[in-house]
Amino acid sequence: MTRARTAIGVSPIIKEIVQKKALATRLTLKEITYVGMLAIDKLYENRWQELPDRVHQMQVNGEI
Repeated sequence: MTRARTAIGVSPIIKEIVQKKALATRLTLKEITYVGMLAIDKLYENRWQELPDRVHQMQVNGEI
């Protein structure tokens, strides 16, 4: 959890995404952070190999 909070504090992009999701779902920032952590765990189980390619493509496209 500490790493997630640090990432939110350090990255304006992550902070913006978390804040938008919190407002859209009426969850707290802490709850959204936990949802994200659970989603990462689920992705790890199912499709972890695809994520680096997606992130790289996002970088190439200028999305991140």
